Amino acid sequence: MGVTPPFARRRTRLGCGLGCLTQTLLVFALTAAVMVAAQWVFASWAFFLGGHFHPIPVWQGIARTHAPSGDFVVYVWFTPSGHSRVSNLTTFTGGGTVCSPRGERFSLTLYAVVTEHHGRDTNGAPVRIEMHRRPWYSIIGTWHHRPRLKLSGRWQNPDLVMNDDGTLSQAFLPDGRLYDGPPSRQPAARESLPLVFHETPWTLVAPGCQASR
Repeated sequence: MGVTPPFARRRTRLGCGLGCLTQTLLVFALTAAVMVAAQWVFASWAFFLGGHFHPIPVWQGIARTHAPSGDFVVYVWFTPSGHSRVSNLTTFTGGGTVCSPRGERFSLTLYAVVTEHHGRDTNGAPVRIEMHRRPWYSIIGTWHHRPRLKLSGRWQNPDLVMNDDGTLSQAFLPDGRLYDGPPSRQPAARESLPLVFHETPWTLVAPGCQASR
């Protein structure tokens, strides 16, 4: 039997590596295509959030609001996650960012629900959004959900017009600092703030606080 030269073995290993990478990328691409196709079949309205077509069923928006403590910037993104098992209403999952008047940035997870049944056009449909902090180290150590925000409003194409229901003033002190004291001493809501989310171009990275301003 002949002996395979060392350079041939190295070439074989290299070729296999590139081939495996190509196959992995193809699997990911096919999986993503199947998921998008399923969304189109079962939730085609998700491609038209805000009143116009999106190639993928994701909506992103940014809102700025003025409070006595300063200006807040809130960024959100979300995609359909199915329907509530209890009410069969449309639900979403996603994430967001809150930039405080002090320039601090808080990354949040997001859950949303359209609180009425709707057709392909969601214009006018009421929406409720809940957001809370979930840091990367949440699987270890101690941490808390603050800031925790609850927004309510409705689609007014092309915008998502919301109100914070006083949760920003509960989460942040009058000087713009995040309240991190005992939950039993959480401040009462001081004012409700309007948040009009304008759609932003698709991006995989949430904008930073300086870019948002």
